[in-house]
Amino acid sequence: MIKFGPSGLCSQFAESGRKHTIEAGKWLSDLGLDCFEYSFGRGVLIKSQTAAEIGEEFAKNNIEISVHAPYFINLATQEEEKAINNHRYIFSSLKALSAFGGKRCVFHPGSPLKAARSEAMSLLLKRFEEILKIKEDEGYGDLLLCPETMGKKAQLGDLQEIIEMCKLGDRNIVPCIDFGHLNSREQGLYYTADDYKRTIDALLKGLGEEKVNRMHVHFSKIQYSSGGEVRHLTFDDTQYGPDYQPLMQVFAEYKLSPYVVCESAGTQTRDALAMKEYYKSLNI
Repeated sequence: MIKFGPSGLCSQFAESGRKHTIEAGKWLSDLGLDCFEYSFGRGVLIKSQTAAEIGEEFAKNNIEISVHAPYFINLATQEEEKAINNHRYIFSSLKALSAFGGKRCVFHPGSPLKAARSEAMSLLLKRFEEILKIKEDEGYGDLLLCPETMGKKAQLGDLQEIIEMCKLGDRNIVPCIDFGHLNSREQGLYYTADDYKRTIDALLKGLGEEKVNRMHVHFSKIQYSSGGEVRHLTFDDTQYGPDYQPLMQVFAEYKLSPYVVCESAGTQTRDALAMKEYYKSLNI
């Protein structure tokens, strides 16, 4: 079943007088949403007991939790010390995810820095294979790792690079397709349902129906420049895209069941609900 929810706590949550993530489970459920992404952008600082308490409350309200691993992961690093740190960031995220009772961990692939892009991608794939082996050995084989498409041209993580990453390992490596990021890389990519279909068709060809049906999705409007992503916006913005309605039409037509997380700037809960309500209006 397709699920919709926000990334993090929005301004509306704070304005309602609520303060702690544990209160968001019932709040999101009462609004009619289905999922929530907890970000460890600056590091995994949550205690296992706290994560378990939050996870229990969310499960009680049928809200599925995913996590976003720290933003500073770079699997293409040539420095061994940083490569070891990458492992720590990912596995501390998986440990917290397990405590939450969740299944999905999103992460940023990395950047070539001064290396040639092809060389950096080869190193990234090698390091990712190492992580996948350790993932099994550490008992996290049933958790999903979701490499994310990135918004800046200089970053690794275009659509084909994410497909190559997801070809490694087993069925529990699925793509995180951030349509706002892909739109930013190309200074405008998505305008019609056919535009979205080209991306979905490429995923189906590269990864097959099972992984695409289970994919993780990030969605927001994003301001971009010649280098790609600049900043996240809200659905109220009329200058930058992409628009969500054609994508919801494609999800319905293709009968896909992704996990859709809204990353709007401060209005992510409201905008996630707008996507869900529009999707429901298609009379699937």
